[in-house]
Amino acid sequence: MRKSFLVTIIALPVVVIGGYLGFKTYVAHVAQSQVEDLFGELKAVGIEATHGPVSYDVFDGRFEIGQVSFAAAGQGTLKVGSFIAFGLDQPSASQIAAKRVELTDVAFDGPLPLSPATEASFRAPSIEIDGFEAPVEVTSPDALPSQIALAFVEAAKAARVHVPQSTTTTWSGAEAARVETQVVHGAATLEQFADGHIARASVEPSHFTISGADTSANGTLGRIDAASIDVAAMLILFDPERRLAEQEFRTVYGSISIDGYEVSTPAGILQGWKRMEITGVAIKPALIAAEDIAAASLKARDYAAAGEALPDEDAADLLRAVATLYDGLRIGAITFTGLTSTQPDGGTGTLASLKAGPLTDGLLEGITLDDFKGTDGDGAPLGFTRLSLARLRPGAVMELAADSLEDPDSRAGLSWFMRLTGLIGAVELTGAQTPSGEKGNPIDIDRLALSFEGEPDTLPTRVAASLRMSGPTSAIKNDKPAFALVPDGMKRASVAVDLAGAWDEDEASVTLAPLYIEVSDAFSLAAKVELSDVDESVFSAQPDEAMAGLLMANLRLLEMTVRDSGIYERKLDEAARQQKLDPDSIRQLFAGFAELLLSQAVSDRPELEPAVQAFIGFIQHPMSTLALRVTPRQETLPIMMVMEALEGDDPLRLVDELDFAVMEPLSPPGGPFTPPPGAQNSAPGAPMPLRP
Repeated sequence: MRKSFLVTIIALPVVVIGGYLGFKTYVAHVAQSQVEDLFGELKAVGIEATHGPVSYDVFDGRFEIGQVSFAAAGQGTLKVGSFIAFGLDQPSASQIAAKRVELTDVAFDGPLPLSPATEASFRAPSIEIDGFEAPVEVTSPDALPSQIALAFVEAAKAARVHVPQSTTTTWSGAEAARVETQVVHGAATLEQFADGHIARASVEPSHFTISGADTSANGTLGRIDAASIDVAAMLILFDPERRLAEQEFRTVYGSISIDGYEVSTPAGILQGWKRMEITGVAIKPALIAAEDIAAASLKARDYAAAGEALPDEDAADLLRAVATLYDGLRIGAITFTGLTSTQPDGGTGTLASLKAGPLTDGLLEGITLDDFKGTDGDGAPLGFTRLSLARLRPGAVMELAADSLEDPDSRAGLSWFMRLTGLIGAVELTGAQTPSGEKGNPIDIDRLALSFEGEPDTLPTRVAASLRMSGPTSAIKNDKPAFALVPDGMKRASVAVDLAGAWDEDEASVTLAPLYIEVSDAFSLAAKVELSDVDESVFSAQPDEAMAGLLMANLRLLEMTVRDSGIYERKLDEAARQQKLDPDSIRQLFAGFAELLLSQAVSDRPELEPAVQAFIGFIQHPMSTLALRVTPRQETLPIMMVMEALEGDDPLRLVDELDFAVMEPLSPPGGPFTPPPGAQNSAPGAPMPLRP
């Protein structure tokens, strides 16, 4: 008995160990077989998949596979030095789980997904995954690589993914045109990954360098924080079937923030910002032509590799493909704060903030830049309080750029203007200052505003413009028509302009009011124009049709007020010096000529006497005001008839078609006209205060 017992005690470990080793050998064989089956399935769908040794310890739940490689034609290669799973389990027939997964020497080389013209290389010494779950079977045997990746992402889970350090290198172009960017990322962490979504993600500060034949730069990117990231939505773009089926918007990023950015170049450029935030980024995959973008980018890469410029036709295709992004993209808001810039010539600039959004249905509601201050290379100050753009269509901008590449002649004419007005709804600039070229005498813009309303690719049916500025008169060249409006000896002037027009579809009328221009110490002109019988053809996308419609419209009313604020007297003095005459003599000569010219009209139509006398009195008395109302004598007066008369040999025959009456002066925009004290005696160059 005792002998048998001892033999048993000695034999038991041998049996147990032997059985254990035999079982491990069997399990390892099964694991090897299953890995081979999986890699075989991947090869069947066009992915070249290889691996090194496979081991599995069923008692420790430890699985390891080395030297893993996946490659797909045109999509790059992914390699993993080793894949080790700890605490491996199979909670269901379709899922496997691991308490922790460690990957080492992760490397990817290949084109960027939506930009095949750009090659990329990614390296991560290690990746750590906690609470990992993944499907046993990825997808159907005939799936595309993009579909396999999408199916895996939608089925996999992880409590946490941590990448201590990684490096991404991208490059495009060839030889002298090659530009390379390398980014050394700080530690990256993803939390709560499930159903293709990441609850939170962060990346510690990163460093980057840019190098090329004609450029080089280096910089830093601050900590990145993101929330509510839909990875699956982005991968759907590369699955043609799923992409077309996704007709609803999906939030790709709930929010993203970056704490700072700086970049510098050896040439002396230094740029940066303190913080960037983006919220509510969503896409509708069905509206984004991902395949067209990829195809156009591939063509660009091929031309770049051959050292050739991309033909205009192909560049236009690329622009149109990228333009589809805006139809399928939504953004709640984008905000940059604390922007700074230093240029090689010594110029500097700071911008308090830049805000954009929302972007919906291809329409960007607004972009606002606040409080820009800087200097040019000579130290002259420049800046503005606010610049805002409203109702932009970035996709339409790309479409217009594409058309101009294919047809350069389309960049001029009425049709070009029509399309431009459809790209933006309004522009406003306030508190701006810029050097004029004359030291110590800048151009100041108190306010510049412009807005359009109307259908795309047509003339706008509502227009408004306003300008309040001052600057040196030397900015106006003496060979330009506008120079005639500058009083002699004036060194600096203030200018006010207001223009507005609107179409009343129900009444088929157009009203242009106010039409106003004022130059300080010079003059002001206020007018109101009404047209009748104006149909929608005037706003046609076809220039010929629009012009024909305008010529068939009728003039209903013209009201005009001219105020002399000093230009008449200065121009008389200037003419007197040139002719060596007395200014009063020249003034009386002008008045006499006008009276002689209009006397025949008064004799035939006595009702014109008040208007004619008002006109002659305006010529005789500087610093006076002329206010007239002009209406057609007949029920209708087509614009065509007006144009023909003005372009003919005897423009004054148009007087026979019009009635003239003296009226109360039109009030300038902003309130009644009140000349500033001492306006008649103001010194040359002293700008007249203009109404707001």
